[in-house]
Amino acid sequence: MSARRKRLLLCLSLLAAAVVCGPTSQAPPLSRPNVLWIVWDTVRADRFTLYGFPKETTPFVEKWAADALVFDNCVSTANYTLPSHASMFTGLLPSEHGAHNDYAFLDDEFTTIAELFRDAGYETYLFSANPHISAEENFAQGFQTAEHPWDEKHREKAIETVLAKVPEYDRTSALSGKLQAGRFGRWNIKASGEIIKDAVLEWVEENRDRKKPYFVFLNYMEAHQPYAPPEEYRKRMMPERDVRTSYEINRFWAAFWRYTFGLKDYTPKQIEITAATYDATVAELDDLFKGLITTLDAAGHLRNTIVVLTSDHGEQLGEHHMFDHQYSLYEPLLRVPLIVRYPGKIPAGRESRPVVNYDLFPTLLRLAGVEMPESLKTHAVDLLTPDENRIRLAECLGIFEGPFEMVQRIHPSWDSTPWTRELRAWMEGGHKYIWASDGRHSLYDIANDPGEEENLVAEAPSLAGEMDEDLQAFLATLSIAEPKEKAPPQMSDEHRDLLRSLGYIDSYGSADSGGGR
Repeated sequence: MSARRKRLLLCLSLLAAAVVCGPTSQAPPLSRPNVLWIVWDTVRADRFTLYGFPKETTPFVEKWAADALVFDNCVSTANYTLPSHASMFTGLLPSEHGAHNDYAFLDDEFTTIAELFRDAGYETYLFSANPHISAEENFAQGFQTAEHPWDEKHREKAIETVLAKVPEYDRTSALSGKLQAGRFGRWNIKASGEIIKDAVLEWVEENRDRKKPYFVFLNYMEAHQPYAPPEEYRKRMMPERDVRTSYEINRFWAAFWRYTFGLKDYTPKQIEITAATYDATVAELDDLFKGLITTLDAAGHLRNTIVVLTSDHGEQLGEHHMFDHQYSLYEPLLRVPLIVRYPGKIPAGRESRPVVNYDLFPTLLRLAGVEMPESLKTHAVDLLTPDENRIRLAECLGIFEGPFEMVQRIHPSWDSTPWTRELRAWMEGGHKYIWASDGRHSLYDIANDPGEEENLVAEAPSLAGEMDEDLQAFLATLSIAEPKEKAPPQMSDEHRDLLRSLGYIDSYGSADSGGGR
């Protein structure tokens, strides 16, 4: 038996002893910390100043994190919203909870972290700008209050906010035309993070039982396609001469997918400006975060509060000839920021050992003294006791078929077969093995080839074979979710139509109808 196999079996045996998590002592509600958990949707770690990016995208986060624990080696369980959020909410891997492109729903059988906090006496609140993280797809279970930009009480302000960001001369994504024409669908007004601060403040001060601690989860969508930051942030991230051009580069969904599928090219300059526009959204998020934190802190609402900042997945910005966050498990999609701030209780510093964003599930429960279900088997690990030899798994399950139909309208003879596959990334030490359902596996030495330029499968077949065997052995320990119908019966007709327009159900709809995940 190889040393690698022995190490894997040892890890699995240790996990088996730890994954059935028994109850912890239940602390009195008033002695427990508040929890403020913030997700910057679609934000990759390497675009943070805090993580070494040369542009000043996150100056406030960098200052704020001086009193926090910063995780330098965090990956996500998945490359897009549905499975990643489901993992963070349940402590389960995508294979186990089954929420993905083919089944856009989190089943009731899974107990969410919000339900656990609610049942332990917490007041729970969700504000999500991502249409997927809503009651329609059952991600609001456990939240006593759930709000969104498209709600009647926020919709007018959300429309005003997004309209102010997108000038009439914006030709990059059709967003300007949609808004000017009065098409204010959920995906068109999602980047309206300015309203979250006031919504949270109102809830914290007026609409909750202040004798109880709170659990708040926030999702911001500024960094999601079509990248529509105000001009002031573009000017921070690119030369003045490039700002106008940033409004002219074609970032329609069809263009992004044609590029990803090798049917269209952007010039190096166009890719550079597109990436800089994305960086501007990160800078915008930094200011939004500053406004939220300073407002809540000044009002005294962050006393005895755990504050978490992370992301559900990253974004491809031209690497490997790809945009958006589907069809791969490369580092730009998996490496995410993770910062936990709890002054006086969690020492500030940097942590380089490997962790996963769904490790927040057991960590926050333990810090708050909330009981873990005795029946829950989770491979998530307490962030405060990371393992230097941690083996990690990320998954891309369910085929996102909507873009195929969109592209085939333009290129009728194009063959989507090479993209019709599921992926799993098995990360052990400095290597990453990507299993593909079509047999086109790959192996990368991440430590020495962070850009994943050289596939070592042919060069190191023994290592690839061992890692494949280790992956299969690990999968055999999981309770794999059974395949289900694509559209859950309890989903409303309105939301079913939304998913159909985005390509999740039946067909993609019109070529400019959206495409977010």
